[in-house]
Amino acid sequence: MVIVSLHSLEKNEKIYLKPSQSIVLWLLNSAKRKKQYRKHAKEFFAMRKGQKISVSLCKKLGVSKSTLEENVEFISSAKNINIGIHKPIIPFQFNSPAAVRFIAAIQGDGHFNKALAIGYSNQNEQMIGKVLNSAKILFGEVDFKLYLRKDKTFNLNFPKIAGLVLKEVGMLPGFKYNTNPPVPDFIFDLNNKLKAVYLRQFFSDEGNVRTKDRRVQVKQTVLVNANKIKVKKNKEKYAPKVLLGCQKLLGDLGIDSKISLGAYRKTPKGIKTDWELSFYRIENLKIFQEKIGFEQQYKNTLLAKSIESYKFPSAARNGRLEFALKACKEIQKKYGFIDKEKLAKKTERSLKTATYYLIDLKKKGLVKIAKKPKRKNGRFKKFKYMLVN
Repeated sequence: MVIVSLHSLEKNEKIYLKPSQSIVLWLLNSAKRKKQYRKHAKEFFAMRKGQKISVSLCKKLGVSKSTLEENVEFISSAKNINIGIHKPIIPFQFNSPAAVRFIAAIQGDGHFNKALAIGYSNQNEQMIGKVLNSAKILFGEVDFKLYLRKDKTFNLNFPKIAGLVLKEVGMLPGFKYNTNPPVPDFIFDLNNKLKAVYLRQFFSDEGNVRTKDRRVQVKQTVLVNANKIKVKKNKEKYAPKVLLGCQKLLGDLGIDSKISLGAYRKTPKGIKTDWELSFYRIENLKIFQEKIGFEQQYKNTLLAKSIESYKFPSAARNGRLEFALKACKEIQKKYGFIDKEKLAKKTERSLKTATYYLIDLKKKGLVKIAKKPKRKNGRFKKFKYMLVN
């Protein structure tokens, strides 16, 4: 289980809190017993006024970790600003659908800048509502700002304290195309249902369905510092880490996918590369439909349409020749030879596809032409093939 405590947040930056009244009284009595009241008089005055004090001071005064986390009314990354998390759910736990969805949203249509402020943008108000609800389940009564831009996009922003928490679980601040953030490591250790939650949110934000070639795809852009040939040959090194992570998560759920390089262009900020993670085949689409799906109904409709439009059972592109060769063996065993019509029927493919199968098998030396029968006018009838032993 991945959790983030107040003390772990204090390692890198000061955290300020408003303790409950019972803790305030305990701290005052403790300070008097230890003769530390004068040393921290300003802080105790602030506590009496209901103002914030640092977590480090509470530790110095002997408040245990569990006692402190059970008695916090408000936390923030700043001493003099009352923007943060009210009634925080401490320690913050990341093994829930809400936590996983929130992380995926920030990695999808969200942003996480160098000042550690986080936000999420979407034109779909329902998507905004789900992300906001996930934030409240994860953090507590977190402060937020929501406004509508001129282009009808909703912007949802959260305070720095939420960004500090996300940084603790492996999120990288900065422009995504520059920092190339990965899927946080702990996501891969979750069960398949939570992995599906991550993928559902990320694909809902960044993915789409191409009904033309029955493909689900998601695209990302990242800066590289190598020539195109080198980039194309080293996908594991240069492809966006979030796509590599999503590919692994898809594989855990039984979906075969591929990552390919698109545009490669020089810009004032460096060499930008566009990458695509995609999958097709009816088997993959059905698994995605059953186990993952999209938040948006129109995308689910396009997915269903793509599945329904399949005319034939599919074969993996990188295993198409093995698929065809197996059918050829069964045909030859039954008829003593192979031709495109029998192969088309056996594989439930078109004559055109069966012809391509035979051409490619011949190029690989797996089949050979056994007979070229001729008609009287000199035109060839259909070719007959045999397996090469």
